[in-house]
Amino acid sequence: MPENRLRSLLLQGRHYRVGKQQVLQSTEDRDVINLIVSGFVRKYLITNNGSLSVMIIYGPGDIFPLTITYNKILNQKLYEGSETFYYEAIAPTEIRTIDSASLLNAVKNDPSLYKELYIEAGRHLEFCIQSIENIAMRSSEKRIAHLLLYLARKFGSSIDEGVLIEMPITHQSISELLNLTRETVSTNMIKLRKKGLIDGGRKIVITNLKKLQKEAYS
Repeated sequence: MPENRLRSLLLQGRHYRVGKQQVLQSTEDRDVINLIVSGFVRKYLITNNGSLSVMIIYGPGDIFPLTITYNKILNQKLYEGSETFYYEAIAPTEIRTIDSASLLNAVKNDPSLYKELYIEAGRHLEFCIQSIENIAMRSSEKRIAHLLLYLARKFGSSIDEGVLIEMPITHQSISELLNLTRETVSTNMIKLRKKGLIDGGRKIVITNLKKLQKEAYS
């Protein structure tokens, strides 16, 4: 995990562990900033038809939610809608947390934290850009390949067989991230396996990143 003043500040905060499928908070009920030490958290909302739509996945080193930091530090609201967003652990997760008042006080005493918050915002923006690009993909197979490519680069580790995506990921979780049916995801995952682009059981292995990238963008 990268060492910097912002993370050092958060590492001094309250420490707690949450189990898989435990909801940490909604945007309304806790005025805190979190740092994931280990594990994974998904941000999602419940759509009008009752289905679950995942907005983003956070992993080790990620800080969330940034909406609170912008509101408290810059007096800027990033979202004016009525939806409630939830943060749920998708694996056993270790978190450090501080309240927004403590962060605001730290920023006032150390303006260099602005730069680090700016860098952190860039990490979130990267996912937003990836999501917009994904929507423009020509087929569901390419959208799935594109998502797996991103997850491998963000959460992957090199092994003999290729790149192992460390986060737990299922056909259902992919369908929730891309707003595709589970059946569509399953069909296209079989295609990617037959092409020799992915492998593995409960965790997905990308056998060749360059070939997967070519599959996504061709």
